[in-house]
Amino acid sequence: WRRPHSLKRLLQSLSNADYLGDVVAIKFAMDAGADVVTRQIVSNFKWPHGPKSVHVRAAHAGLAVAVVESWQPVGDDEYAVLLEDDIEVAPSFYSWLKYCLLMYRYGDEAAFEARMIGISLYTPRLVEVARPRRKLRLHEDLSGRPFLQQLPCSWGALFFPEQWRAFREYMLHRMRNPDDRVKIPGSVVDGWKGSWKKYLIELMYRRAQWMLYPNFKNEASFSTNHLEQGEHIKSKENVLSHSPADFTVPLLGRHFTHLLPGESLERHAADMPRLDLFSNLTTDDLALQLGLKHLEETYARDADDRRPQ
Repeated sequence: WRRPHSLKRLLQSLSNADYLGDVVAIKFAMDAGADVVTRQIVSNFKWPHGPKSVHVRAAHAGLAVAVVESWQPVGDDEYAVLLEDDIEVAPSFYSWLKYCLLMYRYGDEAAFEARMIGISLYTPRLVEVARPRRKLRLHEDLSGRPFLQQLPCSWGALFFPEQWRAFREYMLHRMRNPDDRVKIPGSVVDGWKGSWKKYLIELMYRRAQWMLYPNFKNEASFSTNHLEQGEHIKSKENVLSHSPADFTVPLLGRHFTHLLPGESLERHAADMPRLDLFSNLTTDDLALQLGLKHLEETYARDADDRRPQ
């Protein structure tokens, strides 16, 4: 939007990545008010791997609306990787995503996880959704196994089309009804302003949904965040400090399968460790129970609020 140096770094990393001969479209979604340099970078960028398109909003809408409007999938075999401009990707990011998709969307039927919403490129070092923010050691705790978590990643992730359509509907409903109170016990996400991620967290919690995460040593990932000033990071409304050591992780190289336990992904998604929103080990059954309980309590409270006094 107004970070041309960041966008240039992201585009350089995308150009340096391997796409395995696939046709990959790229779309630029810019809010109104993008500076001249940013527009020029987008206009001059050459993308040899597939179609390139550009959408510029006529009126400023903010990050949340820009993200949710950036992709409107038509079919169920269409996928999108959402990348903000302060992200940088590894050369193997596409290989990781395709490997996971072939394993868990198009492979053995037993490997399929119906409530998986997408695949993260990034491994977190910190619990962001609670206070105090706890530091993580997921590689050591899970012996390097990739895991499923009830947490969406906003710092580089692929989303599944049917789950994204459901999220769009949910977020539009929530934005039309701003007085609805949605509080996840123990979390602080209800206080996040201008965040699209908080709405997806709500939906994932209620529906017991999962995102697949990589889990390499030192949180080496397929994307990293450079923590540059924007709508959330270092904004006036954000009173939290953000140390690069807690968020900027090393990028993996062109090859990674030899770093996986057994040099392969788990054969079945059901065999992977599962973490709750707060990065604690959990089970699918417990997640379903908590999601159902949250819905029941919310509906009961809303009914009380509507009852004549």
